Amino acid sequence: MADEEEVAPGLALEPPEPGGEELVTYTAGRFVVAAPPSWYLAAVRAAENDDVPWPQAMADATGCSEARLLPIEDVARADLAVWCWLTPEGGRYVEIVDATACQLAVYIPDPADWPAFWAEFVVPALQLQLLASLRRELARLRPPSRVRPRPRRASSSPRNR
Repeated sequence: MADEEEVAPGLALEPPEPGGEELVTYTAGRFVVAAPPSWYLAAVRAAENDDVPWPQAMADATGCSEARLLPIEDVARADLAVWCWLTPEGGRYVEIVDATACQLAVYIPDPADWPAFWAEFVVPALQLQLLASLRRELARLRPPSRVRPRPRRASSSPRNR
């Protein structure tokens, strides 16, 4: 049946309307673009129309008042941060951000997809954060380099006579 469209595995997702809002969604091990759920649209409206800060708009829209923020350190010092909100239907909405902007925003509607997404995308981002933090700490702890060449002394061994 070559004329039939391939059905994406995973949850049944609504396609975005032409010119409408889209949300990157992770389902059954792949990324697809889908129409956003109503809670996402409510967060966008609150942030854009009412000037609600985005983390608060997401918390209000999802009902997840305590979004997980990783790493647990001063966000101003972090190279990357991972925000994760539990969604009303039991999925997750995740944003990986750096000091300049959101680098990855993904909706994972099916809780069964969370472990794979965590292992393939969140853990590597956190590893990168850890390496950057370690590099900063090592640079801070390392004394300034004062390497001077030592003058060569003539050897008094019998071989050099």
